[in-house]
Amino acid sequence: MTFSSRPLSNASVASFAFAIVGVVLLGLVAGGCEDKHIGRVCGLDTSDGGATGTGTTAEFNGEAVECPTRICLLPAGDKQPGIGPLCTAGCSSDDDCSDGETSSAKTQCHTGFTCMVATTVGSFCCERLCVCRDFIDTTIKGYNATPVACKSGQTPPSTCQNVH
Repeated sequence: MTFSSRPLSNASVASFAFAIVGVVLLGLVAGGCEDKHIGRVCGLDTSDGGATGTGTTAEFNGEAVECPTRICLLPAGDKQPGIGPLCTAGCSSDDDCSDGETSSAKTQCHTGFTCMVATTVGSFCCERLCVCRDFIDTTIKGYNATPVACKSGQTPPSTCQNVH
């Protein structure tokens, strides 16, 4: 193996530095936005469900391998024909749910997602999650407000382990 004893030109150094910066920026952009596949169809086939299937409580699978967050949700409320459980993720605002999958072959949600408390019982009680609006009457004022049961400092105190 032989090495050149010629010094590198400024143009060669600049080109090399530009290529390194480009690779670093590409890595930051690609790694900065994790696709949580909110809205992907998933299954509730586990005994770790958050509730019964009565339509008045949400059902969960906290071990759904088809969801990057492992959370599969069938919200409470009026079940729409042809819409079943969907992958979800924790959120703090509707912006966190804005990249949810809608109206495609991979999902069943057509009206987008909102950030709200899906249940006040079970292991996901009082956690804000991305919920498909197809399950919610969005004409009701405060439909995605935090339930009283999920607010700290209440009397009697909340029984939810997620309320601090």
